[in-house]
Amino acid sequence: MVIRNKKNDILAYLEDTSNIKGSASSLYIPRNPEELKEIIKEASDKKIALTLQGARTGTTGGCVPLEGSAISTEGLNRIIDINHKAKEAKLEPGVTLKDLESELNKFGLSFKAQPTESLAFTGGAVSTCASGTRGFRYGSIRNYIKELNIILANGSLIRIKRGEISARKRKFSFSLDDKSFHFNLPAYNMPSVKTQAGYFIKDDMDLIDLFIGSEGTLGAVTELTISVQNVSSEIFDMVVFFKKEADALSFVDRIHEMKQNHKLTPSSLEFFDANALDFLKTNYSHILPSHYAVYFEQEAENNDKDKLIDLWSKIIESCGASPDKVWFADTKPERKKIYEFRHKLPQLINEFLRAKQQTKLSTDIAVPSGNFRAMYSFYKETAKDTGINYVNFGHIGENHLHFNFLPANDIEHKKANLAILRFAEKAVSLGGTVSAEHGIGKIKKHLLEIMYNKRHIEEMAMLKRYFDPLCILGIDNIFEKELLKKI
Repeated sequence: MVIRNKKNDILAYLEDTSNIKGSASSLYIPRNPEELKEIIKEASDKKIALTLQGARTGTTGGCVPLEGSAISTEGLNRIIDINHKAKEAKLEPGVTLKDLESELNKFGLSFKAQPTESLAFTGGAVSTCASGTRGFRYGSIRNYIKELNIILANGSLIRIKRGEISARKRKFSFSLDDKSFHFNLPAYNMPSVKTQAGYFIKDDMDLIDLFIGSEGTLGAVTELTISVQNVSSEIFDMVVFFKKEADALSFVDRIHEMKQNHKLTPSSLEFFDANALDFLKTNYSHILPSHYAVYFEQEAENNDKDKLIDLWSKIIESCGASPDKVWFADTKPERKKIYEFRHKLPQLINEFLRAKQQTKLSTDIAVPSGNFRAMYSFYKETAKDTGINYVNFGHIGENHLHFNFLPANDIEHKKANLAILRFAEKAVSLGGTVSAEHGIGKIKKHLLEIMYNKRHIEEMAMLKRYFDPLCILGIDNIFEKELLKKI
C-alpha cells in the first residue's frame, strides 16, 4: 500500500476536469482488495471521511475530496479473466477502458458500451453509470454489469450477482454473505430518458442497479464482471457537414426514424453546432466555415459495408449535404483521427476554462424525443440573452447534448450559472433529466433539487445512511453533508 501525506505529493489528486479544487490530509493507493478493505475499516473505526477516485476524468467533482482522505484505485488494475466463450471479463476497478479494450481485442472481443473517455477507469464508469458515443445503440454501462464485489462503509464485503436479488415493489429484504438487509427505497419516479441523477430507483429493481451509479456513496467496488461483444468485422465513420442547421437536425430525425424501423443501426450519432466547429478550427483548419456537423459510426457485418455506405450516401444527399465533403474513415488510422476529432472538443473546453480560472459550466441534460426541438431552441434563445460564448454538442441520438458556456471572467460565470438553472428547469418541465450520464457529484446538487422534491432527496439520503451510518463515503456527493446530519 502507498500512503502519501505531504501536500505536494497529493495535489494532482485534488481536482478533476471540472476544475474544482479539493483538500485532503492523506492519499491511499491500495494494491489489492484486502488493502482497500483495511483502509475503509480503519476509516470507519476513526470516523474519517473517504473519497474514492478513478482516473479523475469526471466533470462534476465527484472524486475530489473536500476533507478526510482520498483513495485512488490506480493500484487495483488487474484484468483477472477474459472468458471468450461466455463473453465476459472480470477485472478490478483501476483498469482503464483503453487497456481493457486492447486486451479484449486479442480475443476478438470488444466492450462496445465503453464511455468516450478511454483513459477513464472501469470503476469510475460504474460509479457514474457512464455511457459514451456508442450509447445510441448500446446504451450505458449498466446494461453490461453482471456482478460486483463491494466493500461497504463498515469494511464488510458483499458480492452481488445480477438476477439473484430483487426488490418487492420498493422494499428489499434479503441475506447476502451472512449479512441481513432490510430497507425501503425512495418513492420518486425516474424520467423515461437515460438518467444519472441520484440513485437508480424503480419497482422490483435488481439490487446490483442500486450500486451502479451511486457515485462512491454506498460502497467501494473491488471487482466487476461485465459482458462483452464480438469485434465487428468492419466499421466505418463519417462526419457530415451541413450549411443549414435545419438540414442537420432533419438528418438526425431521418436517422431516428430509420433506426426505429430497423433499417439502420448506427452505433453513434453525434452533433456539433456552428460554435463548436468554430472552436475546433484552431486544431482543424480544414473545417468548413459556418457549418453544422453530425458524426456517426456504423458497424457492418455479412459483407454489408458497400450497401450501407450507399444507403448513407443517399440519405446524406437527400438532407442537403454533399457526399463529396464528408469526412470518411474505414481504416484504423483514419478512424482514430475522427475519434480524436470528437474527443478534442471537451479537451479544448477544459483548457479554455482552466486558463480563465473558471469551473466547468455545462449541461448533461436529456429530454424525450418529442421535446428535443423545444429544448434545443431554449438553449439558443437563453444563451443569446446572456451574450456569453458557448458551444453545443454531443449525443443527439439520445436527445442528450452537452451545452457548455465559455465564461471569460467571474461576472460571466455568475450569469452563465443562472442560465444553467433555467436549462435544468426547462428540461424537467419537458420530462427530462438534469444529468443523463455524468452524475451529480459535488457541483450539480442544486440541479437535483429541481428534479426531485425535498422529501425525495431526504429519502435518498436515508438510503445512503442505511449503508453508511457514519457518513464517511463520498461525502458531499449527490446531496449536502448537512442533510445527512439531519436525517
